[in-house]
Amino acid sequence: MALELDHIVCMVDDLDQPSRVLERDGWVLDAGTVHVGQGTRNRRLAWPDHHLELLCVTDEHEAGSSALRLDRRARWSATGASPFGLGFRGVLPQTERDDFWLYEEGSARIWIHRDNERAPERPLLFVLEASGAAMERRRPRSGPPALLAHRHGGPLAEVRVNGPGPAPLPPYAGPPIVQSAGPPNLELVVGTGRRSQQITPILTIRGN
Repeated sequence: MALELDHIVCMVDDLDQPSRVLERDGWVLDAGTVHVGQGTRNRRLAWPDHHLELLCVTDEHEAGSSALRLDRRARWSATGASPFGLGFRGVLPQTERDDFWLYEEGSARIWIHRDNERAPERPLLFVLEASGAAMERRRPRSGPPALLAHRHGGPLAEVRVNGPGPAPLPPYAGPPIVQSAGPPNLELVVGTGRRSQQITPILTIRGN
């Protein structure tokens, strides 16, 4: 496969509340990053090959001025935009590129699906351009072991996304992404997924 699932994005009103819920339940998050130019900040929860990115708008003006317009997704209940994103890593096939536009952030090259402008009710679909060693460096397992989600064990087994319309997924390697019609909701299944924990009204993690 030219692409692998890299991470899943969930917009949140603030980072503190969902972070506290996750940490009380034994999950480990990183300290997060400020995205200059996007008006956002994040915290991440990593599994061996993928991670969940909690993303919050911290500067409305900056977010509204960015080509990504993540402010629309942050205010999903008012705008109808999807609060979720599906990020892949690898080399976007040439045959797919007409459906994407290139966003460059520093040295990073990120291909953004044109649905972000023409059908924002669908999950944000994007590809972080990487090949060879760069793909390996993006894997969370290449980072400090302390940052890997640990308490409930197991790999990320399935991603379940509800919304008005499905994102047009490219061929990829990784856990299945099941898209269903309905009110916005994201459920991540980890390991056998026997134990359910609601993190926010639209985000649930099912762990061991």
